[in-house]
Amino acid sequence: MTTGAGTVPGAEDLARLLDADGVLLFASDGQDLTVADIWPAHPAAAALSLPVGFGVTGLVARNGKPVLLDADSPRNVLHRQLLGLEPQRTVARMCLPLPGLEDRIVGVLAAHRSPRKPFGSDDLAAAAPYTAVLGLRLHAEQLWRTVNRHRTERDRLIKQAISAQEAERRRIAFDLHDGVTTALASMSFHLSAADLTVSELAARDLLAGPPSHQEFERARAELVSAAKLADLAYDQTRAAISGLHSLVLDDLGLVAAMESLVQTAAGGDDGPSIDLLVDPEAALDDIPDHAAAALYRIAQEALANAVKHAEADRVVLSLRRVGDSIVLGCADDGLGFDPAERRTARAGDADGAQHFGLSSIAERCALIEASLRIESVPGRGTTLLVELPL
Repeated sequence: MTTGAGTVPGAEDLARLLDADGVLLFASDGQDLTVADIWPAHPAAAALSLPVGFGVTGLVARNGKPVLLDADSPRNVLHRQLLGLEPQRTVARMCLPLPGLEDRIVGVLAAHRSPRKPFGSDDLAAAAPYTAVLGLRLHAEQLWRTVNRHRTERDRLIKQAISAQEAERRRIAFDLHDGVTTALASMSFHLSAADLTVSELAARDLLAGPPSHQEFERARAELVSAAKLADLAYDQTRAAISGLHSLVLDDLGLVAAMESLVQTAAGGDDGPSIDLLVDPEAALDDIPDHAAAALYRIAQEALANAVKHAEADRVVLSLRRVGDSIVLGCADDGLGFDPAERRTARAGDADGAQHFGLSSIAERCALIEASLRIESVPGRGTTLLVELPL
């Protein structure tokens, strides 16, 4: 601990003021004591950790009462090294609690010197003026670290949220580019071909006779193809829009939105059978809107992964209440995978595109403070569980 502007003494200053051979300033997180400052300096000081409530220093941190020891011999080997104690030797010690705000004990001042000069009441009185300012300094540093930790966590979550949003936008852009625009381009080609055929028929000299049946059929076939492509483009546009936002979720709630999601994903005879299991006794009305939206997106991503990649025969999507938590599950009997490898590697496609499936789910869980568990064995399917405390 530094002395700052000269108002807060460090370990070296305290050793001189208390006529001690050495001083250790311990910081407490409520569970363990770690060295915040030490004099004489020792390279292994950062490795020392003493449990609160055990040993002399730990008891002072627990009960807030100072202790004087004429001859002490700590059992912790590293602690003895920091005190400069040789085997079978003892040391005189003075341990005082360092109070922070609201009388919370945030650390311990521990001074030591030769047993030939034990500490007494005069030493306690000399050290007392420094304990309050040292405690406030330690508490302020702890609060500052907590603020920085929360700020870092907030920044991380914001970054993850932006990444998830960008991944969603990229997915929709790919869907529109590969589906809708391709269908519209093909439709334009067929309409142009039909227009050319009709124009040729209209420009023909009437003396050449009426158009043949084959010529009419050619024009009609081009128009039929264009109409089919228009329907395809319409369906793909609706799918892209529903992927961007669920009106069912807004109007009818999470269960209805998941039912719609299952119906949409189950289209086609080649895909797996998909079941939705919702606990009929579960009360789901108290799920906040933002959490319901996140759970819907997680279910959407998990179901898409199962349908597209698992090669499963059956997928079960579930929603139930367990105590004060909502549990969303997605289980399939497909190929399975190694979760550790999948979490640590985001495989890139040949064109540089990224797969954001599991990472997107993990980021959404972090945003709503839900826990994520993925159980999978190659060849034996995958189970994904998301637990949201309410």
